[in-house]
Amino acid sequence: MVAVEMWGTAWANCSVCFFTDNESLVSVINKQTSKEPSVMVLLRRLILTCLRYNIHFIAQHVPGREASLAPSSRLQYERAWYKLVGFLHSLGLVPVLPVPIYIMMFFIAHLHNAGLAPASIISYVSAISYFHKINGFQDPAKSFIISRLLIGAQNLRTVSDVRLPITLPILTKLVTAVPTVITSRYKQVMLRAMMVLAFKAYLRVGEMVPGSPRTGQNCLQRQDISLNGDLISVSFRHFKHSRKHGSQSLQIPGGVIPASLISPASCVRDFLHARGTVQGPLFAYVDGTPMLRREFDFLLKHLLEFCGLSSQVFKGHSFRIGAATSAALRGESDAQIRAAGRWSSDAFRKYIRVA
Repeated sequence: MVAVEMWGTAWANCSVCFFTDNESLVSVINKQTSKEPSVMVLLRRLILTCLRYNIHFIAQHVPGREASLAPSSRLQYERAWYKLVGFLHSLGLVPVLPVPIYIMMFFIAHLHNAGLAPASIISYVSAISYFHKINGFQDPAKSFIISRLLIGAQNLRTVSDVRLPITLPILTKLVTAVPTVITSRYKQVMLRAMMVLAFKAYLRVGEMVPGSPRTGQNCLQRQDISLNGDLISVSFRHFKHSRKHGSQSLQIPGGVIPASLISPASCVRDFLHARGTVQGPLFAYVDGTPMLRREFDFLLKHLLEFCGLSSQVFKGHSFRIGAATSAALRGESDAQIRAAGRWSSDAFRKYIRVA
C-alpha cells in the first residue's frame, strides 16, 4: 500500500507484481478480499489507488529463508531456539541476536546438567548457529571455548547408546511372530513389509512413518517404491541429508534371504497388493491415513516382548543398526555401507556393533 501511494504516478498504466513469502497475503491480494476488517480497509485503499492510476497488480509467493531447511530440521531448530529463549527468560534476560559467548557457555552447561545427550546439545548449538548465520551474525559455535565445551560434554558422557542391532536371526523371529501377535490381516502384511524394508534399506524410522499426520509428506511415498521381479527399487526424496545431497535411489535384491525363510520382495508385494494405488505415505491404511510412529513403536514393542526380547534395548532404529552391523560382518567396504545407509560422513561407524 505504501509503495503504491509513493510511486503510483510512476507506475501508471503498468502491471505490478508484489513478491512475498507470506502465502496468506498472496491469497488476499490476488482474491482482493479478506475476512479481517482491518485488512479490508487497506485492501480497498490499494484497489482504489490502482484504479486511479490504471495499475494492474498481482502477488506472487517466493520461498522464505526457512525454505533452506527440511521441515523436520526446521521444527528441530525452532525447538532449540525456544529452549534458549526459555533459558534466557529464567535468567531475566531478553533473547536477542547475537547471543553473547558467555550466555552460550551457560546454556551448554544448563543442557548438560539437565541430562541431555552430547548429540542433542550439539544439535541445539547447531540450530542457534544457523539463526546467527542466516541473520548475518558470526557463528558462536566457531568460538574456541564453545567447541571445547562441546568436546567436554562428550567426554563427560556417562550413558552410552544401549540400542542393540536387529540382525537377520532376530528379524526372522519378528517376522515369523507377526501373525500370532497382530490380529489385523492388513497390519500383518504392512508390519512385515516395514520391518524387512527397514533392515534391507537401512531405513530411519522417520523415513518410514511420520510423527503426526501433517508431516506425512516427509516419509516414503507410494510412488517411491516399485518392484521388478525380485528387485525392489526405493527412491529417497526426503531424508536427513537430502537437502545437501539431493534424492537417492537404492536397488535392493529381494529374493529369499539365505539362512531364513524371508523374501523381501514377497513381503513388499503382498503389502502393495493389499494397500492399493492410493497416493500418499507408503505405509498407510487403505484410506490413505499414514501409520504414525507411536503406533509402529507400540506394535514393535509387543512383537519384541512376544519373542522374549527387551524393548529397552531393541528400538525402531535397531533395524538400521542391524543393517550396518550385518553389512560389516559380511565384509562390505566403508564406502558401500555409507552409500547404502545414506550417511554423509563416517557417522555410520557408530552403528556397527561387533563384539
